[in-house]
Amino acid sequence: MHAELTTDGGFGAFPALARPVVLDEKDLSPADGAEFARLVAAARDEAGASRPRAAKAVPDGRTYRINIEGNDAQRFSAADPSIPPAFAALMDFVKRHGHRSR
Repeated sequence: MHAELTTDGGFGAFPALARPVVLDEKDLSPADGAEFARLVAAARDEAGASRPRAAKAVPDGRTYRINIEGNDAQRFSAADPSIPPAFAALMDFVKRHGHRSR
């Protein structure tokens, strides 16, 4: 699997921070690879469940997208201030283990 995290919006423009964070499962240890797969499955389950009505958008809020490529392509998205817990966990993992694209 391959993940790409894109962030849009927010206060100010920082071009280096606008580049996506990418993560390739082959670069992970077996334990981290298993955790990555678990987090993707949790985000998929969360996205498929009925969600409460989204909170009102905040000024200068950010929008986040995580695209997963592999056997089963997935697209997840969330925006400030209401980021679902499984999405937040997957986003944190991608940030910690991935790198900014060039």
